[in-house]
Amino acid sequence: MISETASTAAAATTTTKTEEENKTESEPTISSNDSKFLGEYINKAYLTEESLKEIRMRFEDESSVQLRHFLNDEWSSKIKAAFTRQDKRDVLGNNNPSLDYHVGIDKKWKAVGPAHKQRFLQYEEGSGSADLSTKVSPDDVIDVGEYLDHLKQNLFQSAEFGRWIGWLSSLGFPLGYRGKIRRFRPGLDYTVAHYGILTTNSVLDTTLCFCGGDGNQCSFDEETDELIGTDDDAMWESGDVGGFECYIAADDDDQGAEAEYDEEDDTQLLSVSASFNTLSLVYRDPGTMKFVKYVGSGAPSSRWDIALEYDVKSDE
Repeated sequence: MISETASTAAAATTTTKTEEENKTESEPTISSNDSKFLGEYINKAYLTEESLKEIRMRFEDESSVQLRHFLNDEWSSKIKAAFTRQDKRDVLGNNNPSLDYHVGIDKKWKAVGPAHKQRFLQYEEGSGSADLSTKVSPDDVIDVGEYLDHLKQNLFQSAEFGRWIGWLSSLGFPLGYRGKIRRFRPGLDYTVAHYGILTTNSVLDTTLCFCGGDGNQCSFDEETDELIGTDDDAMWESGDVGGFECYIAADDDDQGAEAEYDEEDDTQLLSVSASFNTLSLVYRDPGTMKFVKYVGSGAPSSRWDIALEYDVKSDE
């Protein structure tokens, strides 16, 4: 497992971390054992030597990469069935009115504020009761948070995943991590960029997103004058319904942690659209802030995600 705090990882610098970093940086591919473990969750197209090298080159050039259809069909289908059922139960999305700020809140999902900086629901980790180590049918009634919690604890916090992202990013084995499972409800939720979220060290943002649609990148056929892709995918990609994660450069002026960023003067560096079953890897330095744009009531669904920050070595 990856150490949960950078300080814990730092204490092991002379042993495990050094061994993992050396192995990650020197090997051009992942080991057969790592590949077998990751293949239980990840689309195997992302475990081949060819794809690993291609993704690494793209990340080194752009400091970010988005991997569509990230989880395998077994996991993605179960999660899609679960969040579709929960959105339908809560009557959210597709222009349904969202006047109840308490919708979706229960013993497992807690509201996060304060409202002038953020509002979304966060899953209480470890509150699930289902045994997901065995085969589960998409028809079984399981909270989507339980699936995401299982993935966070068993995949994203594993040494195998740490070696995988360490090699893809060229940043080595992670030094530590922080993360949460979030739900952004249509017509209700968002985060705001403010100086309190700036980090003192570089981090690798690793976000696995789920939302309505198929997770395909849309295109326009000029010959037929038609959109290639689903309406839901196009809606998220357009940004008209929000839900995208935006990265902006912070001013150099000295600001208190409570100061909010003026979006009228922002310098946008990157915008990542919400997309079903898509993993986003973004290298973020201490001078960069991010926020999730308010999800409009016309969005096809809630935006659900596993959002983690991995502490990494600076690339300077």
